[in-house]
Amino acid sequence: MKNICLVEFDMSVTGGVEHVTASLANTFCSRYEVYIYEINHGGDCAYELDERVTYLPGAVGNTRLRQMIKGTFLSFIRFVKEKKIDVILLMENHPALIVSFTRFFTKARYIYCDHGGLMNQWHQKDITAIRFWDALCAHKVVVLTEKTRNDYIRRFHLRPRKVRCIYNWVEDQVASQRKEYNAKSRKILSVGRFGREKGYDLLVEMAKEVLPQYPQWSWDIYGTGETFEEIKAKIKEAGLERQVCLKGNVKNAYQHYWEYAFLVLPSYREGLPIVLLETLALGIPMVSFDIETGPNEIIEEGKNGFLIPPYDLGMMAERIRQLMESEKLRRSFAEYEGQQEKFSKQRILQEWIKVIEE
Repeated sequence: MKNICLVEFDMSVTGGVEHVTASLANTFCSRYEVYIYEINHGGDCAYELDERVTYLPGAVGNTRLRQMIKGTFLSFIRFVKEKKIDVILLMENHPALIVSFTRFFTKARYIYCDHGGLMNQWHQKDITAIRFWDALCAHKVVVLTEKTRNDYIRRFHLRPRKVRCIYNWVEDQVASQRKEYNAKSRKILSVGRFGREKGYDLLVEMAKEVLPQYPQWSWDIYGTGETFEEIKAKIKEAGLERQVCLKGNVKNAYQHYWEYAFLVLPSYREGLPIVLLETLALGIPMVSFDIETGPNEIIEEGKNGFLIPPYDLGMMAERIRQLMESEKLRRSFAEYEGQQEKFSKQRILQEWIKVIEE
């Protein structure tokens, strides 16, 4: 039995990477000995972990990168050797950077998992430099889309066999929640952490454009984060408090998706958004900007949703109105099943096993 370690920055965060980390650990533990090694401890783990997963909380208060690298170096090497770790999954850019220097002092295989898109932040030279170093140090690089895989190979001159594309999967318990589509719903859904890249400022602008014309409709947003209060103030300033509701963090929010007519994703950038995978599995129509990576791997234009040219608020508002006004269109999107097998857990798990067993 192999010993696997997933390295994540802070498991108290309710974000996509943390969700995927917990999901991988909970699945791998039926086959491997699994550890989650946390760099910085911000609070209790936000996701439920299988009792077979060993969770190692990080240090409290280390905020400077140099401190984290120095503070982690010897303790991580000692941990890897004591536990005889065979494979290390580095779950994000900064965790990968922080422990990358240990790679030359252990016998473990290091797999760098980039949950974003390389070209999304290509002009942010510090982030690009970190990604380049992480990819250079790792034995293998795993990315979320074929486009990002090709970008890594072309931009960083990596050997094609070093870079693998493995999609995020849809959890079985999510797919099992699928119900008959609620065509009579008059509610719009958005889900995600409140960060600048999530585009909630654009969401408020679209809500101002659309909702006053449809007083029977409302728009619910699930999540929290650093821009929560700012977006709350924008909603109040726009006079939309009665129609736009901030729901905060709700455990297993996917259990409520059936209440909604369709989902809107206004993000500036994504890797492979979990929320789109969940709505796909549950048969909920989707609308998203056609950003660099992510949505166009999940949404088939005009079949299960709409892809909008990036940040074209006018067209986004037009497509939202189109869905609000046509129950027939919403039903046709909800009934389309063309993408389901692509993100099945069993298929994607086999790809992970191949990488781990190499």
